[in-house]
Amino acid sequence: MVSTATTVIAVTNGEAPAEVSPAAGTEAAPTPAALPMAEQVKPATAATTIAGIELAADKGSNKTNMDPALINFKVLYVLTQLVGLTMIVLVGTWIGQHFGGLGGTSNPKLEFNWHPLFMTIGFIYLYGNSILIYRGFRTTRKKTLKLTHAGIHLAAFVLTVIALKTVFDSHNLASPPIPNMYSLHSWLGLSAVIIFSLQYVAGFVAFLAPGLRENYRIAMMPLHIYFGLFGFGLAIASALMGLTEKAIFAITNPPYSTLPPAGLLANVIGVLYVVFGALVVYLATEPSYKRKPIPEDTALLTSSSANE
Repeated sequence: MVSTATTVIAVTNGEAPAEVSPAAGTEAAPTPAALPMAEQVKPATAATTIAGIELAADKGSNKTNMDPALINFKVLYVLTQLVGLTMIVLVGTWIGQHFGGLGGTSNPKLEFNWHPLFMTIGFIYLYGNSILIYRGFRTTRKKTLKLTHAGIHLAAFVLTVIALKTVFDSHNLASPPIPNMYSLHSWLGLSAVIIFSLQYVAGFVAFLAPGLRENYRIAMMPLHIYFGLFGFGLAIASALMGLTEKAIFAITNPPYSTLPPAGLLANVIGVLYVVFGALVVYLATEPSYKRKPIPEDTALLTSSSANE
């Protein structure tokens, strides 16, 4: 008669099971070599350990469980960058092929061409990317994002100041001189620059300079966000007016009304301004794309609260 035996294996956290000898008069359990090959070979999968027992998990679960909103954001964010870079390239092509390229104060007409180029790079592309920095780099520490946000704004401000100087030079050094600040484009453009500058100062004092109480920063945040987006929208509107103004005054042979290549390219650039602005505003305001705090932010907030 063949008797059966029950073999007990102790499962420990991360330790190999102890070998238990069969009782006398019983048959030994089959060794691994005696088991069928199909039972010995098991696929290697990611595992979750619960009380020392590993449970197989699907390696692709991270991909299948990825937040759809985050996927949509990444696609639209890349599209925004492509539209913005295309916009800059086309502006450079426009002034290079149809308006003689770039120049200095000795040639006011060519010096003016710095104005649309630098305004497009600084006051539209960099401005828009500065708005999106918190959502585009959501896994970066908030303090780092603040400094990057301020740095991009500073670069945009420098380019904007240079662009303003070139347009005033091109008017004042022309023969005869061209009047300044008479068009709606100039009024709205200067208003956008002033709002941008005030925003920069207010943001630096409220969110970067030490000493301001937390409740004041919380109260400032909605205003900072609103006027940041308002200034960006005003910059887009001003750019569209300036583009139209330049096309009407400068595209004369053949005239702009016949839609020559220079006029067609101007219209395409204007459409790209609108598309870029719409994408930036959407990505910046869509609630599902909002950046979530990371552990480093919580640690930094706890540390600053303790210091206060």
